[in-house]
Amino acid sequence: MKYKLLIYSLLFFSITTYSDELLIKETISGILPPDAQIEKIEKSVFPDIYKVYYGDIQPLYVSKNGKYFLYGDMFEIKSSEIINLTALDIKKQRISLMQEIKEDELISFSSNEETYSVTVFTDVDCGYCRKLHDEIKAYNKLGISINYAAFPRSGIGTEAFTKMVGAWCSTNPKKSITSLKDGKKLDLNFCDSQPVAKHYAIGKKIGITGTPAIVSADGELFPGYYSPQDLLDKLKS
Repeated sequence: MKYKLLIYSLLFFSITTYSDELLIKETISGILPPDAQIEKIEKSVFPDIYKVYYGDIQPLYVSKNGKYFLYGDMFEIKSSEIINLTALDIKKQRISLMQEIKEDELISFSSNEETYSVTVFTDVDCGYCRKLHDEIKAYNKLGISINYAAFPRSGIGTEAFTKMVGAWCSTNPKKSITSLKDGKKLDLNFCDSQPVAKHYAIGKKIGITGTPAIVSADGELFPGYYSPQDLLDKLKS
């Protein structure tokens, strides 16, 4: 009897949750921009509040009847500590998206004494990206491995995009990206396996608007240039 009651309770809970999600989807879809689509809806820890993801790694918080929503940070009071649940959620979403980039898609400058490994979204024509690359040995010496993902700021199909495709498609990507950042011209080829467009789309999705943009292994985003020591201090904190 208890087993049957448990089954009925779970079934009722599932139907109720599904009904709430349908109502939320119907209501929220009507106010989103034309090119935005709801990707997933999840219950939050806040009673009767759902998290709605629609292409942004930060969710909308929506009441179960779909009539009210908030866009901002949700906090939890735990003993004497205040925890930013939204920030933690964004980091989880960022880590999940970054896992779509395979290790062999990155152009890596690894440290022999690696303590930290970061992904740097880069553009070969970006001044501060070139400055960072000029100091690559200093990052490595401090135990920081630099793994480049592509982010042509001017967009897909532009000159910067073409250069970066050429670097990723070359027989020696490390040498090619170094030459391009030195302002040299190369004979560039296109290949079907190029990940530049994919990296760019993921970068946009995780909130990157400029380069360099550094993503740590735990999902923290550091926009802009950081000197080797400043980056080390950031990663330590």
